[in-house]
Amino acid sequence: MKLRLGATLVAMVCLLSATACESVGRSGGSVKDVVSSRSIERARLHSASDIKDAYDSSSGDADEVLLLFLNACLLVEEDKEAGGQAIAYLSRKNDQANDAGSPTGVKLSQMASEGLRRIWERPELIRSYCGGDGADFSMGSPEVVDLSIKDTQKVNDTTRKYFLWSTGKDNASPVSLRSEGGRWYVDEWSSLQTGVTAR
Repeated sequence: MKLRLGATLVAMVCLLSATACESVGRSGGSVKDVVSSRSIERARLHSASDIKDAYDSSSGDADEVLLLFLNACLLVEEDKEAGGQAIAYLSRKNDQANDAGSPTGVKLSQMASEGLRRIWERPELIRSYCGGDGADFSMGSPEVVDLSIKDTQKVNDTTRKYFLWSTGKDNASPVSLRSEGGRWYVDEWSSLQTGVTAR
């Protein structure tokens, strides 16, 4: 009896999975819509000083820090220098260099500047994580930073790993955040700097 019940449950799970995939295909959606566990969003900011102020008041919230970081990356397309200063402020100390003339007081270190160059040359990379779609990944709601998260892993008490969906990639991309003194910062984001393909 137990064996028969177990086989029946397995068959039902398989049937439900197949039905979900079929309905996604028919409705024009994607498997990402089914797999994604949650979305987060915030109003977009357009200056390094505004991003700094928002970070200073909410650096204890890892989700908010991630949203502000993607906001800083979007700012690069408008103002490369300001975007780089904002990215540096939300990044680990090793990626920062002092900059007294910056509204954030820091700029990206020479080594970290390679990531800035990549997203400056290909702004569609970051747009693809913030709701951008189509041939140029233009954002349907350009005043909103909207992230679709497949998974969030608590690596340990001071490390979180987020897996973000892009409209130009089949697999979610990891971004790591660390906490020091109660303030979260972005530790690793190289996966956001790699190529995307319009669907």
